[in-house]
Amino acid sequence: MKMSKMEKKFVNSKKHGQRNIDLYEELSQQIDFTGVKDVLEIGCGVGILANHLNEKYGLDVTGIDLDTEQIELAKEYQEKKENLQFMVADATKLSFSEEESYDLAISTHVMHHIGNWEEALMEIKRVVRTKGFYIFCDMTYSKLLVKIFRPIAKNYGVYTAQDIKRFFERNNFKVLYEEKRKHFIFKNYIFVFQKTD
Repeated sequence: MKMSKMEKKFVNSKKHGQRNIDLYEELSQQIDFTGVKDVLEIGCGVGILANHLNEKYGLDVTGIDLDTEQIELAKEYQEKKENLQFMVADATKLSFSEEESYDLAISTHVMHHIGNWEEALMEIKRVVRTKGFYIFCDMTYSKLLVKIFRPIAKNYGVYTAQDIKRFFERNNFKVLYEEKRKHFIFKNYIFVFQKTD
């Protein structure tokens, strides 16, 4: 699902981009990402986090987004950097990626925009290498809200934090980090998963 102009204004702001950078920096203090070289950012927007990871750590980063306008803006970074690419792609059909292509996949505040979020998670499972990582940061819903909204909100990802956790645990990922950040109707959860085999 594509974002409205108002949503784009928010996610394209430097402040929002800096929050994503700060989250990565915070998590990298707690989890050893040594050995990570190839990164996939799902829902990269205008490329602020992808550019940071490439510039500061020299990582090979591929940023994808469903929105052509976002990718066109992100490509301004790509023109200046090596090993940084952006493309229009559907997270539920990553046809450009072979199996186990990435050491790290990241999605920050993206999954709730994907109605068939389980297909996106299956693609993440497919493209992350053994011993690789997936960082999930997004809003989640209570069981009651899931029961109410899932049948009618076809274009949105409606899931509990436990739905996300159970999916990865069933698919040979272990939880390295888990945190609930906000206590509103929509709780914001952060998970770091590692693929075990």
